[in-house]
Amino acid sequence: MSQLRALVAVADSGGIRAAAVRLGRTPSAVSMALKQLEEELGGTVFEGERKTRLTRFGEFVCDQARSLLEHHERARRTIDAYSRNSAGNVDVAVLPSVAVAFLPRTLAIMQAEAPTIAINARDLDSSAVQEAVSREVVEIGVAGYRPVSDIGAEPLFTEPLNIVCREDDPLATVEGPIPWNMVANRTFIGNGSYETLATPEFLRILEGHTLHVRSVISLLAVVRAGVGITVLPRLTHLQSNDGLCFLPIDDPNAIRTVYLLSRSDRNLSPAGRRFIAVFRQVVAGIASDYGLTLLTPDPTASSDRQPGAA
Repeated sequence: MSQLRALVAVADSGGIRAAAVRLGRTPSAVSMALKQLEEELGGTVFEGERKTRLTRFGEFVCDQARSLLEHHERARRTIDAYSRNSAGNVDVAVLPSVAVAFLPRTLAIMQAEAPTIAINARDLDSSAVQEAVSREVVEIGVAGYRPVSDIGAEPLFTEPLNIVCREDDPLATVEGPIPWNMVANRTFIGNGSYETLATPEFLRILEGHTLHVRSVISLLAVVRAGVGITVLPRLTHLQSNDGLCFLPIDDPNAIRTVYLLSRSDRNLSPAGRRFIAVFRQVVAGIASDYGLTLLTPDPTASSDRQPGAA
């Protein structure tokens, strides 16, 4: 494990000396750890003597090392919590818009009812959430979903996708849902929130767009500046809607489905099961306030397994 820590530290710090300071070891000890690692693996992980650039093989090894170290740290925290007669901990990753809507109430209930459970929450986009679940950086994810063999998914709800524009945009004066042909010639700013939307008229709009902003906060700022329009899930308006309009779309397929994600080959921890139960309770209680459609969980899914497990 120390050799993997040395590899990640050198890769992140840009050199052996900086990594040595970070790890509290001597440069010679770090250099020896890398040499031993390369001998064990039978390959070179850094190019040149200065160790400032990973080889292609080194990039792969470093990525695997990060995953292993993150899993080790999560397991260590869980063991430590149980050793203190605590109820364990749960790591979760949630879409920012979903986090804003439901995480505060979920955490408040968890703190009141199960104060010994340590919760580590982060907000990420769907692809990053899925990667974090797959690599076991987190136990539970709440996000959109692309089928992956090691991830199970349980649908939570669907929400409408909206066209987002400035308040003074002509679209804001249109009565009723906006048809795609009304925005076909507008500057469209892409993002990753509509991956499952395959309406031909919308796909043609995507073919011509040249702007893409991944961060929702930055995307809303760009729209607010008048650069163009975009499409986002309805819950996004909770993050920031000053000066913006979220308009319904005249397309029944313009929806996003949000899922509970976890490893299909792992049992959920007691803390993880408790978090999911409370999170579902919170979503069910206020979903109608946000125009969401709740989805019935798979009745064959066992509470001892992760969402979507066989």
